[in-house]
Amino acid sequence: MDTRLIKSNNLGSYGSTAFSSPNGFPGAKGMHFDKNSNKVSPITDAPVGQSTLNVSNVFYVVKEWVGPWWTGACFRKTRRKIVLRDISLQVKAGEITAILGNSGSGKTSLLDVISCRSSGAVSGQVCFNNVRCTRDVVQQHATYVMQADRLLPNLTVRETLRYTARLKLPGNIKTNDIEQKVSKVIQQMGLKDVADSRIGSSIIRGISGGEQRRVTIAIQLLKDPDMVLLDEPTSGLDSYTARYLVKNLRDLAQQGKIVLLTIHQPSSDIFHMFDEIGIMSQGQMVYCGPGKEMVPYFTSLGYPCDRYTNPLDRYVDVSSIDRRDLERQYESTKRVGSLVEAFQNSSIYHQTLNSITEATNTLDVPLSYKGLTKPSGPSFARVLFTLVGRMYTNVFRDRKDYFARIFLLPLFMVFILIFLGRLKHTQSSIQDRIGLIYNATTAPPFMGIINSIALFLCLRNLYYRESRDGLYGSATFLIAYSIHVIPFNAASSIIFSSIIYWVTGLYPSADRFGIFTLEVFILHYWGEMLTVACLGMFMNPNLANSVAALLQSATVIIASGYVKTLGNLVKPLEWLSWVLIHKYSAEIFIANEFKDLKLDCDRNVTLNCIENGNSFIDAYFPGADDHIARNFGCLVAYSAGTLIFAILVFKLAGLRNLH
Repeated sequence: MDTRLIKSNNLGSYGSTAFSSPNGFPGAKGMHFDKNSNKVSPITDAPVGQSTLNVSNVFYVVKEWVGPWWTGACFRKTRRKIVLRDISLQVKAGEITAILGNSGSGKTSLLDVISCRSSGAVSGQVCFNNVRCTRDVVQQHATYVMQADRLLPNLTVRETLRYTARLKLPGNIKTNDIEQKVSKVIQQMGLKDVADSRIGSSIIRGISGGEQRRVTIAIQLLKDPDMVLLDEPTSGLDSYTARYLVKNLRDLAQQGKIVLLTIHQPSSDIFHMFDEIGIMSQGQMVYCGPGKEMVPYFTSLGYPCDRYTNPLDRYVDVSSIDRRDLERQYESTKRVGSLVEAFQNSSIYHQTLNSITEATNTLDVPLSYKGLTKPSGPSFARVLFTLVGRMYTNVFRDRKDYFARIFLLPLFMVFILIFLGRLKHTQSSIQDRIGLIYNATTAPPFMGIINSIALFLCLRNLYYRESRDGLYGSATFLIAYSIHVIPFNAASSIIFSSIIYWVTGLYPSADRFGIFTLEVFILHYWGEMLTVACLGMFMNPNLANSVAALLQSATVIIASGYVKTLGNLVKPLEWLSWVLIHKYSAEIFIANEFKDLKLDCDRNVTLNCIENGNSFIDAYFPGADDHIARNFGCLVAYSAGTLIFAILVFKLAGLRNLH
C-alpha cells in the first residue's frame, strides 16, 4: 500500500497518452496508429457494445489544510488525504453502471478522476478503448453531467440547446443541421412538450426540476458522446421523475453508449434498471459487479436482504461508517475493512481484473496527443457572437433585470436633485459643485457593482461548466460579457448625465456635457469590470461585493482630492494616488466644470474670494485643465487594464468545482 502511495506522487501518472495499435482491442471505437505513416486517426464503425472504460489500480491523493483558517496559511500544516484506494472497474457500452455509497465515500472523486478533473495526485490507469484518458480524449469522447444544473433562467429549452450547439458543434456545421440536432436531443430526452418553455429559477417560473436535469443531460448529448458520466442525476427529484430519468439513461446505454453514474438513495424500481452496481466506502470498492449477483454475494458474506427491503439501501448501510460514538465507529470500520478484503478476494473482482488486462494489453508506447487531428471547432467570432447573443436574450427576457441595467443609475439622480436643486454661482456653490461631482464620481461604479453582483453570477457558473467542457476560455467569456454590458452602461450613463447636467445647471456647454457623459460611462464600466474580477477571485458574492465596494471607496478617498487635497496627503498616500483611477477622473470632472467658470463675490467680503474657476483649479487641482486628454487616456487604460486583470484572475483561479 505504501509503495503505491509513493508512486502517486507522480502527479497524474495516467496523464500520458497511448493509442491502440492496428491489432488492438477488437472493435474498439478508439484511436488507430499507423506505424508506416506515423499518423493517428479515429477508429470508426465500431460494433455496438464493445467499447469499454477500464479503470485499473487508481489511487487519488489530495492535500488538505489542518487546523482553523484564522491561523494563516503560513502556520497551518497540510496532510495527505487518500480519497481513492486501489479502484478497479470495467464499464461496458450497452450497459448502465451505477456507483453508490454514503457521503464522502469517493463517488464524485471517481468521476473527477475518470473525466480528468481531479485536483490532486493520481496514479493508476484510466483507459477508453486502449486510449489513456487525458483531458483532450475526454472532451472528444465523453461528457460529464454535474450534479447542479447551470442554466440561464430566461432562455427556453430550445434556445438553451441551440446556443450550446453553436458552441459545441464543428465550425462548418450549417444552421439546419444544428436545428436537426437540437430537435433530436429534445425528442431523445422527452422534452418535446416543454421545448419552448423557459428554464426558470427559484424566482422565475419555468420547467420542473426533473425537466431541468434532462435539459442538462441533453446539452451533453449534442456532441453524441461515447461515454456519459453523471454525478447524482436524480438528486432532488421525486421517485417518478427519477425513475423516468434513469429510463432515459438506460435507453442511451442501449444505443451503444457507456453510461456511468453516481446515485444517492435510488428506489427499488430503479435498482432493476442497473446492469452493473458499485458500492464504495472510504474511497474503496466494497462491491462492483452485476446487479443481479449483488444480493447472493452479500448473502454469502452473512448479510442477507429481506424480501421487502431495497437491496441498495440495505448494502449501502452495511458499507457505511457509523460515527455516532467511538465504539460504533470502530465496529463499522472493521466491518467495512472485512467487506473490502472479501471483495478483493472474490471471483467477481478477479474476473474484472482479467477483463481489464485483456482489454488493455495491446497498449502501444505512449504517443503525443498532438498527432491526433481534432474536429475543427467553431471559430472565435462564432463563439463570441453566440455568447453575446445569449447574454442579450437572457437579460431582455426579464424586465426586472433589463430595467435595472438601464435605470438603476438614473434613479440615483432623484436624490441628487432633491438635495442640491439648481446650482448658483456664489462662493457656497463651489462646495455644492464638489458634492455633485463627488456623487457623479462614486455613483456609476457603485451601480456597476450592484448590477454585476445581481446578474453576473449565473453567467459565471455557466462559464465554469462550459469551460470545463472545452467550449471557450476566460478571455472569450469576459470579452463577450464586456461587449454585452457596453450598450446598457452607455444608455444608463446618457440618461443620468442628461438630467443631472442640465437640471442642476453645470457649465452650459455641449462639449463639456459630452466629456461629463463619457467619463460617467467609463467609471460605470470600470466599476462593473472591477466587480467581475472580484467575483473571479471570490466564489462568495457577498465577499466580492464588499471587496469591490471597499476598493472603490478607498480609491475615491485617497486619490480624488475631494476629501483632502492631494498636496496635503502624507507622501506614501500621495505617491499611491498616481496609480489610482480617481486621481485622473477627479481632474477631468474639476477641469470640465470649473475652467472659465465665473463666480460671484460678496461685496462685504474681500478676503478668500474666488472670482473664477481657474483660480480654484490652480489652488486645489493644479494642472488639471492642461491634462484632460492625458487623463482620459489613463481612464481608458484603466478600464482595459481592469478587463485584462479580470481575465488573469479567472485564469489563475482556475475552473471552480461546482458539484
